[in-house]
Amino acid sequence: MKKVILLISLITSISLVTKEAKACDSCNFFEYSLLQNRSYIGLFYRHRSFGSYDQYGYTSPPQTSSTYLSGAFKNGTAATYSSNARTISSPDFNPDFIVMHEPEGTGLYVNKTDQDWETYETVELRGNFMFENKWNFTFLLPYESNRVHYEKMLDLPNPVQDTTLSVHGWGDLTLAIDRIFYVYNTKARHTFRPGLALLAPTGQSRRIAQNGTLMDPIIQPGTGSWSYVARFNYQLFYNKTGLNAGFSYKQSTEGAQNYQFGNSINGSLVGFHQFSLNDDWLLVPNIGTYYEQSKKDIWEGEKQNLTGGKVLFGQGGLDINRQEWTLSFLWQTPLTQDLNGNQIHHQSRLSIGIIKAFKL
Repeated sequence: MKKVILLISLITSISLVTKEAKACDSCNFFEYSLLQNRSYIGLFYRHRSFGSYDQYGYTSPPQTSSTYLSGAFKNGTAATYSSNARTISSPDFNPDFIVMHEPEGTGLYVNKTDQDWETYETVELRGNFMFENKWNFTFLLPYESNRVHYEKMLDLPNPVQDTTLSVHGWGDLTLAIDRIFYVYNTKARHTFRPGLALLAPTGQSRRIAQNGTLMDPIIQPGTGSWSYVARFNYQLFYNKTGLNAGFSYKQSTEGAQNYQFGNSINGSLVGFHQFSLNDDWLLVPNIGTYYEQSKKDIWEGEKQNLTGGKVLFGQGGLDINRQEWTLSFLWQTPLTQDLNGNQIHHQSRLSIGIIKAFKL
């Protein structure tokens, strides 16, 4: 009875804290679990891409009295751009300059075109450790490779074309703990996993470009902030067919460059079926939906109007299992998205993982 009361209390508390959540650019916790609760070590590759806008050109020009800028922002084509392409990479740290994503409060402005794109790649080491079949501990250590391309960027005093911002480095370490409850009967297996996660500011969050400016906080590998995640997962398994539902809420503190990412929620609903081949091979295809929603980010106490929103993805995947090894594939594509302001749109996502299960 005490376990049931604890479970109900946790679900209720999570539902209460999410009433004010609004939208986000990335998932707040990458969720993966084997069909059966087991310890494992895994290596994952994840790729997220962005492209296209609701409107093109200078759709939200800043307030300015400069004759040069005023002319540039009238129709999105008046600025004279240098034809020399350039690439900006991020070697070292310099605390004296700040460059913000989507030019809010800075001298960096983007003439948005259909050639702009963003990609975020992650190689992640993941460890999952089961104790006494009821406590689960997880760590995630990511290495990030992020690239942003603008076809036309007004970088004062000389506008340039084909600018690519590139940054690489270690992301923030995630530590998580789950309490697992089982309800088994002759027909079905129910598993409940309430949990908490902590993201520590261990990643590289102050990488600078070759021109001496700090890279945008949104494309930095780390955040420089502490983040706290409350999450809950439920799995139903019946006659080789199952349903998995997950939910999480993330709250972040202010991090590097006085930047604070908006609080966010994630939710997923996935159905799967298990096929057995030659007694020692299992194929587990799955299909479902994934949802993200978060508030606007905050920089130096001001809400950033070109951050936050909500997006619903459709997803399909396949796990291939033989004995202790599992190969996992997951593909996501946006079904609908409602972003704040004229942000670049979410596109497809891919995740590939290789997992080795073991007993402690």
